[in-house]
Amino acid sequence: MTYVSAKGQRLFFQENGEGSPLILIHGLGATHDMWWPQIEAFSGRYRVITYDCRGHGASSFVRPGNSLADLGEDLVALLDHLQIPRAAICGVSFGGVVAQHFALAFPERCGALVIADSFSEVHALDSLGAWLQVPMLRVLPRPLLARLTATAYPRKRWELARTEILKAGLTVRRQEVARLRALLNKVHLTQELWQILCPTLVVVGDRWATMIRYAEIMHKAIPQSELSVIPDACDPSSLTNVEVFNRVVLDFLNRTYGSIDFARSQ
Repeated sequence: MTYVSAKGQRLFFQENGEGSPLILIHGLGATHDMWWPQIEAFSGRYRVITYDCRGHGASSFVRPGNSLADLGEDLVALLDHLQIPRAAICGVSFGGVVAQHFALAFPERCGALVIADSFSEVHALDSLGAWLQVPMLRVLPRPLLARLTATAYPRKRWELARTEILKAGLTVRRQEVARLRALLNKVHLTQELWQILCPTLVVVGDRWATMIRYAEIMHKAIPQSELSVIPDACDPSSLTNVEVFNRVVLDFLNRTYGSIDFARSQ
């Protein structure tokens, strides 16, 4: 297993392929494993790096007092370890929030940005269910938590997503993910997004109206952004409509990022 040290924390990561670096950031409660449907598609052209955010998988702990900004700094430590000056960043859901923190704090390190099924703010009515997730994560047994989460993914429509969500739920680090869920419920980044000047793609599945609204908010706030709505998909669109997600993201990266070798540019 491959690790990097970040502020006394240990981050697990993997690499596949060669070319300009592309970092993939997983969703809340998942691990780097959720990106396996993208790795083969993306690694033919890019140096694809997946990792476990702190509090997930084989990485270190989320401690009281940690912030989402700390997770953005973890990503910088990973890039420094790999001697990568700039990279394209793709984050889904929770990973999309981490990606926004990174792009805002370290704009010179972000060559292109993909924000999938994510948000830059949380409205009060929408946050009620999200806040209920915090105690559920703390007290429910993992098998029950996994089954409850998977009910949002019907077998006939999204069997792959259902399988991956169940797998992640059985190993989720509940207390740490609950801390991160509470932090996500307080996200207020929209007023800062005008500072993101790199090419940006906002991706969202078409099945959840709330997520479409949040995607439109980010798209309007980020100057050089494009918006792509993935058909028959929800959070995460990377698992609910793999083929279209991969095609849309690759098209964006190839147009805006793939022709430049950011690993060597200064």
